[in-house]
Amino acid sequence: MVKKTVHRRKSQSVHSSKRATTTSIGSDDDARWTCAFDADSSLALVRSGINGHKLRVIDVHTGAQRSEHAGEGGAKIHSVAWGTQGAQGAQGAAQAVVAMGLQSGDVQLYSPARGAVVRTLAGAHTGAVVALAFAEGRLLSLDGDGLVVQWDVAGGQALAQMRTGLAGARALLASADGQRVAVASHRIEMWDVARQSRLHAWPGHASPVHTLLWAADEAALVSAAEGDRHVHVWDASPDAAARPRAVLATDSDVMHVDVSPRGSVLAVGADGVLHAWHQVAVAQRSANGPRRGDIGYTADGRVRFASTADASRTLPVLLARFSRVAGDEGHVLVVRGSALKPLFEPLSLAGADGQFAPELVLSREPQDNLLLSAGQTAAEKQVAAQLHAYSEQGATVTDPLAEGVRASRAAADDAAGAALPSLADRIKQLSVAGSDQSGAPALAAGLKLTAGTLVRVLVQSLHTSDHEMLETVLSNNARANVVRDTVLGLPTAYVLLFLQQLFERFHATPARAAQLLPWIRSTLALHSAYLTSIPGLIPQLSGFYQAIESRLRTHQRLLRLSGRLELANTQIRARSQLEKAHDRQLHDSHKNAPMQPLNTYREEDDDESDGPTRLSTEPPTPVWQAAQSTDDEASSDDDAQASDDEQWNEGSAASSDEEMAAEGSGSSSDDGSDDDSNEDSGSDSASDLDELE
Repeated sequence: MVKKTVHRRKSQSVHSSKRATTTSIGSDDDARWTCAFDADSSLALVRSGINGHKLRVIDVHTGAQRSEHAGEGGAKIHSVAWGTQGAQGAQGAAQAVVAMGLQSGDVQLYSPARGAVVRTLAGAHTGAVVALAFAEGRLLSLDGDGLVVQWDVAGGQALAQMRTGLAGARALLASADGQRVAVASHRIEMWDVARQSRLHAWPGHASPVHTLLWAADEAALVSAAEGDRHVHVWDASPDAAARPRAVLATDSDVMHVDVSPRGSVLAVGADGVLHAWHQVAVAQRSANGPRRGDIGYTADGRVRFASTADASRTLPVLLARFSRVAGDEGHVLVVRGSALKPLFEPLSLAGADGQFAPELVLSREPQDNLLLSAGQTAAEKQVAAQLHAYSEQGATVTDPLAEGVRASRAAADDAAGAALPSLADRIKQLSVAGSDQSGAPALAAGLKLTAGTLVRVLVQSLHTSDHEMLETVLSNNARANVVRDTVLGLPTAYVLLFLQQLFERFHATPARAAQLLPWIRSTLALHSAYLTSIPGLIPQLSGFYQAIESRLRTHQRLLRLSGRLELANTQIRARSQLEKAHDRQLHDSHKNAPMQPLNTYREEDDDESDGPTRLSTEPPTPVWQAAQSTDDEASSDDDAQASDDEQWNEGSAASSDEEMAAEGSGSSSDDGSDDDSNEDSGSDSASDLDELE
């Protein structure tokens, strides 16, 4: 009974995947594709064009392009999703449409069968629509501010809006019944659409999440983020824990993820290697089976495509998808190549026992000239046949005029054993043996090739496929007027071949952009009238534009890294300046400190003050000790002065008492004679003086 129930639910999820698919989001900051698979056999892929982005619908079985749509006014497409327009069983049959989220905030519905946009949904979003999802005949759109809008696909009206408040939102996932919506930025939140309330939240990743997928019949979530080497599996049940159920580790940043109906996971790394986990995102773990750790799930299978020319070179896998056929889980569809020329290849991962192969290395021919279209039109083949019909391999090119002169001097030339140099040798003689910093040969002093000479040399190199001579021409890119006149004098029959040579060199060595871009820019500008008349030229120029845009995306990353390094350097410089200022302050404080005496001369404070002054040989006293000793000496001097004052006061009091006694004795002898009195007083005074002495 349990197996039947699980099988029925999984079959329902397969049918629901036919009605709505998730969106693979790409941005200008990374190298991932903006694309989405339908339930059958089509891939909606967005690539860069000359005038904005273009939507291509490609058959995954044959690789043929079924339809193409170019945005108007340079519109940029940020997200795509497959869905249907029209009710099943109605008079007008439901048709498959591709919803495109534009940078302007509008949503367009494109019909591959009609090859045109059948409806535009506008007025709800003010920013770019970063994610789309179909559910139960409705379309849900998400912008960077976390606003989720429900659209009536048939009527083109906004039914409801839900503000999640999740800043920097990047991914959107809707349940099959449309009742639950998962929104992700750095963190992941689950919302109830009817009540517009948050049901659950998970910490997510350290970087913005770019992929959200259902697993285990919508009982689990699978997420991947930018610059993250791990795929997280979250429990989506009502009582789910905040920590991930499983963390799947890869060898490089995860670029694309897919989940099978049975819970197996595919992950494509930035190194182009495909990783697979067998039924890791299941609803519940077996209680009796072996229990693995929550962190560090290594891949059960790895697939790498190696080049037949060089086994160490990896041919990168760009996309991978499980087969949606019931019971065929071991088969996957691998996409390689480029957005201009994608290559689709079915592959079987599972062996006879149903398990994934641990390590699978497949040898394939490398796809060259990714910037050029695979097939040539009749006009291109005719031009190529005219250019390459004549071959001068092994021939020596000489000047006809010089040939006549050489014939007249045949005897002298034969005797000297000298031969007139070829045109290539004479061009080399105009160059210095060394080279400049860019590696291109520099012209000798006073010898500058004119535009007319470069035109003849350029035509000769293109006609004979002489790469060395062509490199000599391309090295003269310093003078803009020479480049312009050379390209202007190039015959139109060689313009396309010249562009192909430039594109091949630019793709092989991007570091030569400074040398090649002046020639490419001048050729496209001066021969634009002829180029627009060539059938099938747009894919070739679009591929070159895509290469330029990928370089600009790398430039943005380098700018962000430069900003972070500048911030760190600023902090280091500020800290260094503070340390230097502190050191200068300490140096100034020591420099301005009062000088301490080496020797101290002190006078002896005693009775023999008239003697010679003695020199103190004691070491200089520190400042704090000198202050303390000064205080002690002052206190001792005060005590000595107080004791002297006390003794003086006691002596004064004794003398005053004796004087009073003498006066009393004199007054008592008033009755005697004056002579006696005088004698008595004289004797008394003498006795008093004796006593005092």
